[in-house]
Amino acid sequence: MKNARLSLTTRKDFDKKVDDLLAKNPSQCFYVNITKREKKRSISANAVYQSWYKPISDHIAMTIPEATRYIKLTFGLPILFSNKDFGGVIHSGLDNKGFFQVSYERQLEYMDKMPVTRLFTTEMHNKLRDDIQHFFGQQGLSLEYEK
Repeated sequence: MKNARLSLTTRKDFDKKVDDLLAKNPSQCFYVNITKREKKRSISANAVYQSWYKPISDHIAMTIPEATRYIKLTFGLPILFSNKDFGGVIHSGLDNKGFFQVSYERQLEYMDKMPVTRLFTTEMHNKLRDDIQHFFGQQGLSLEYEK
């Protein structure tokens, strides 16, 4: 059970999921981490990324899907790992699945199935945007957006 939504109206469903999990794994010990859900990023924030993938893909000689994977792996995952609430859990889970032992090319392929930016808070999203702008700006690629 990952990223279960908990509120006053969903509490009974959440409790049932916890009860089911414990019943299926009676000898297993679990940790529960409840965090306040931050405001979701806006549609316009998503549009910024969509508008950047084409110039980035042209700049690094990749297709748009390849550039998207590259951005998620190179910039997005480190931001997720640095999150104090769930970064360690995500890193540990990937490590347990052997993610860090596979080739770089295989890691890029995994990015198609891995939620990265969808887990971001507004602050994490802003860091990703700023990191991408800085990195590619140093290479002479200007990525602009309206604030």
